[in-house]
Amino acid sequence: MPNYRLRAMRPVRIYMMIAAMICTLSAMPTAAKEMTPDAPADAPLPAIAISDGQLVADGQPFEIRGVNYVRLTGSSDICSDIHFGADGRCPWDQAAIDADMDRMQALGVNTIRVFLNYYVFGGARAADPAYNINTPLEHLDSLIASANRRGIYVLPVLMAKYPQDRFTEDGLSQAINLHITPVAWHLANRTGVLAWDLFNEPDIGSPIDERCWDWDNGDFPLCKELAIQRADFLTGIHWHLRTIDPAHLTTIGMGFAKSYFRPAEAGPRLAALVDFYSFHYYDNDPYDSGRYAQHWYYGQGLPGDLQRGIDELATMAQAKPVLISELGFPSGPGALRDEATLRQDLALSLQTARDSRAAGVILWPFQPSPEELIGDLFTAP
Repeated sequence: MPNYRLRAMRPVRIYMMIAAMICTLSAMPTAAKEMTPDAPADAPLPAIAISDGQLVADGQPFEIRGVNYVRLTGSSDICSDIHFGADGRCPWDQAAIDADMDRMQALGVNTIRVFLNYYVFGGARAADPAYNINTPLEHLDSLIASANRRGIYVLPVLMAKYPQDRFTEDGLSQAINLHITPVAWHLANRTGVLAWDLFNEPDIGSPIDERCWDWDNGDFPLCKELAIQRADFLTGIHWHLRTIDPAHLTTIGMGFAKSYFRPAEAGPRLAALVDFYSFHYYDNDPYDSGRYAQHWYYGQGLPGDLQRGIDELATMAQAKPVLISELGFPSGPGALRDEATLRQDLALSLQTARDSRAAGVILWPFQPSPEELIGDLFTAP
């Protein structure tokens, strides 16, 4: 196991770095706007806002009924992720995406969460300065347009597959230059984008050290250092994004609800940044979700653990909407749940969220097709 020595970024350095980058942005808008797509021909979806502690669209309450769209239905194991055309083995298949959007629309889905791979959307330029991100951006446009035509919003995860040892000042500077700035300019004025999810599960540090699967592991000092460093990094991302796109809402998809308030040196700072909270709920199946074997901090099971996560965030001093942005359960041979139990537990989870006035749920696709995943969850009376 590598022995990483973490160094937190000083707040003054963060803001000096951001200020310097703002000065360089004067040359960016023209080039960036040249890549910005024309508005879709169809009427644009209304912007999502917050009113009286809940998400609204055109002033009406908006419940997120979503799916994490991580692969095309029927794709091979090699193409288990959406690479936006960057992987030659996985050619872009717009017809398959359109078909998936049709199926999800029929199943009552109104939001998809999409992961923007750091290397696909700019990070590869560190090794190959000639790498062109225009093709991935064009494919992202096509995906968003396909979803929007069917009344489906897109929640992009800005930083996915980011290298776990690059939460440094140099790493922040490089990420901003190579990835965040071009992507943010490209989507800043785009309708049909629900919000920015800045980073997926920054609170899970097991790629650095297994003991930091939960960055609130107080028995191992590295975990708190890791949490502080990542909070610094995310603060830098957030404020840079805000210089480009002040309109779209922001969140951070935490692995644990408690990571918005623990450890005290990191969580509350991130709670202050985001417009709404989001966290993930799984249980002890599959086994490789090992946080629940060793680092589970509630131990009550469904629905108690889910309820507690929502309640803890809903009652924070900084009251904001709460979204469960990943929720799902494997089913079938070798899993703990059969089809009937899956349907029952998904319905129980959604009802728990609704009873708690949460902003909604976004399912994780353990099942191979939208129909097997969603069933009548979002359409049942």
